[in-house]
Amino acid sequence: MSNASNENTKPQLIMLHPDLNKIIDITLPEPYKTRGESSPSDHKAWERIITESFKEKYSYSLMTDDKFYKPERVLFVTDENDIPVATAASWDSDDYPADCAVVHMVGVLPDHSGHHLGLHASLAAMKQAKKEGFERMVLRTDDFRIPAIKIYLRLGFLPAITHESFIERWKDIFAKIDRQDLIETLPSTYDGKTNKEI
Repeated sequence: MSNASNENTKPQLIMLHPDLNKIIDITLPEPYKTRGESSPSDHKAWERIITESFKEKYSYSLMTDDKFYKPERVLFVTDENDIPVATAASWDSDDYPADCAVVHMVGVLPDHSGHHLGLHASLAAMKQAKKEGFERMVLRTDDFRIPAIKIYLRLGFLPAITHESFIERWKDIFAKIDRQDLIETLPSTYDGKTNKEI
């Protein structure tokens, strides 16, 4: 059984950015630009990015059928021809407190990997959340997504301990990426907090 299959039996890890007034400033490399959804052709571009990123077929109806969908909440990094090559969404959810937005559906076309576009797409989603008045932001991820976790840490997200399994799992992840300093910030025991109490 693969690493990913083992992880799918566990609740996804949750990370929290505690203050959207403290968003890092990173320059997007040329010739890339960021923008929101602007035309129906973006729907197909999103499907391609997410399908190639997750190795599973996705339909844009996943976004448009959601009650929290707004075109401006779907962010893209585009190439020199204004063709989307990476995406992340700034979402809302009943699972979290009202002041928390959610980083949703992050993906990058493999041909454009190596330019930190997942980071820039996620950053664009954070800026959109702040623009809408959200104060904090959460995301869900998996133990095996080490490159993504490194990006989220760089963006200022930290573990939210909302499940009893999370402490040991985060210890393992931080040991793998040689972040002993972060291991020391983890609580010694789970205090029973839920998503609603983040």
